[in-house]
Amino acid sequence: MGLNVLKTLAFNFVRKLVQHRGLIKTMVVRDLKSRYVGSVMGFFWSVIHPLVLLTSYTLVFSVILKQRLGEEAGTTSFAIYLFCGILPWLIFQETLSRSSNVLIDHANLITKTLFPSEILPVTVLMANLVNHLIGLGLFWIIVLLYLQKISVLVLLVPLYLLALLLFALGLSWFISSVQVFLRDTSQVLSVILTFWFWLTPIFFDEKRVPARLAFFMHINPLAQVVTAYRRCFLSFEMPSMPGLAFLYSIALLSLVGGGLFFRYTKKSFADVL
Repeated sequence: MGLNVLKTLAFNFVRKLVQHRGLIKTMVVRDLKSRYVGSVMGFFWSVIHPLVLLTSYTLVFSVILKQRLGEEAGTTSFAIYLFCGILPWLIFQETLSRSSNVLIDHANLITKTLFPSEILPVTVLMANLVNHLIGLGLFWIIVLLYLQKISVLVLLVPLYLLALLLFALGLSWFISSVQVFLRDTSQVLSVILTFWFWLTPIFFDEKRVPARLAFFMHINPLAQVVTAYRRCFLSFEMPSMPGLAFLYSIALLSLVGGGLFFRYTKKSFADVL
C-alpha cells in the first residue's frame, strides 16, 4: 500500500471523527452520567478512586516497606510523588480496559444501524480524560499547597498528555477490534497491563534503575510520560526532548496503525457481533 494511499485513508478516517464530534460529545456525557448519576457521591468518585489507590500504595511502600525518596525526586512526600506518577497510568489503563469491550457492549448499534463504530473508543478516551483533568487539577492544588511553588515547565505537560492520548487511542482501536473476533483479548490485556504497570517507574525513580535495565525505561512510552510529569511538577527539570520525540513517534505509529487496522476489520463487525 503506497504512502499516498495511507495518507488518504488516514485523512478520511480523521475527517469522519470530526464530522461526528457532536455524537462523540453526546456519548461522552452519557458515559459519564451512567458512571456517576444516581450514586450518592456522584462525580466525586472520579477523585475517590485514585485517592484510595494512592492511600493504599503509600501505606504499603512508604509506611510498611519504608521506601524513601532521593533528592532527585523533588519532594520528600511519597504520596505526592506517587500521585504524580499514577495519574497518567490510570487514564491509560482505564482507556484500554474499557475500550476492550466497548464494541461488544454496543453491538446493537453496530449491527442494526450505520453507526460510526470508530467513535466508541474515542468516547471512552474522552470520558477518561475528564476524570484525568479533575485528578490533575486536584494534584496541582496539592503541589501548590505543599511545595508552595510551581514551574513554568508545567506548560509542557499538555504535550505529554496529548502524546499519551494518541498512543492510547491507537491501541484502543486495535484492542477493541481484536476483541470482537477473539473474546479472550480483554483477559490477555489485563495480564499485559499488570506487567506494564510494574515496569513503569510509578513507585521508583527511573534514575535508580540499573544500567542493564535502563533500555526498558527508554522504550516504555508510559515511563516517558510519568518521568516528564514528575520533572515538570516536582523536580523542575527539563524533560528529555529526544524522549518527547520518541514518544510522539510511537504515539503516531500507534494512532495510524490502530486506525487503519480498525478500518480494515470494521466491515466484518456486524457479521461477528
